[in-house]
Amino acid sequence: MTATVVAAVTTAGLLGVTHAVEPDHVAGIASLTGEYGDSRLSALAGACFSLGHVALVVAWLGLAWLALGQTSFPPVFDAVGTVGVGVVLGLLGVAMAVGGLRAVIRTDEHDHGDRRHSHPHLGVTLPGGDADHGHSTVAYLKTGLVGALFTLSPPVSMMVFAATLFPDYGGGVVALAVLTYGVAITATMSAIGAGAGTVFGATKTWNGRVHAGARLVAGVAIAALAGSLLLDGATVLV
Repeated sequence: MTATVVAAVTTAGLLGVTHAVEPDHVAGIASLTGEYGDSRLSALAGACFSLGHVALVVAWLGLAWLALGQTSFPPVFDAVGTVGVGVVLGLLGVAMAVGGLRAVIRTDEHDHGDRRHSHPHLGVTLPGGDADHGHSTVAYLKTGLVGALFTLSPPVSMMVFAATLFPDYGGGVVALAVLTYGVAITATMSAIGAGAGTVFGATKTWNGRVHAGARLVAGVAIAALAGSLLLDGATVLV
């Protein structure tokens, strides 16, 4: 493998990492892993999110490059994608915030002899499971689907990069670059999931209400980011 090809593959990996850490992706993964409170499960959820995401990235590349022979789309495509991501992220953020709020204010009364006390009840479930064990195969498939929805906008940087590689290096190098790009996204999103799981896990271990409050605050922040995305996309469309 020549130094130029190594440089091309390295660049593709860096593009994958920078794409994975975009704010909407980080927010989406955090919203899906906040209830797990476990770094390993959250890392797996992040990986599932990335697989759905990468699948649609490859679909965009195939459509643009192989089917249409172009490396760019009109701005309206990106605007529509931004609005779509804003809607999905907004729903996730609101669900997270509402779940956190319910967990903060909802208590279960329990008798212990002549004493009574209350404690937080985390009453929000993840797709496909209960509040503490929502890690079924269906849940992870749904997480992958959500990840795909976050790729409604064309991955412009990778499309342009692939197009610049093809004339000199052919389809083999482009395929290797795309594979590296996908691996980088998956590894980075898994790390993001693990990080989110560690943070939420710490709050969950410390105190149930603290964990619920963290989810509430994070949900509000995610919903605010979604609102910003919707505004940006709507401005272009209007």
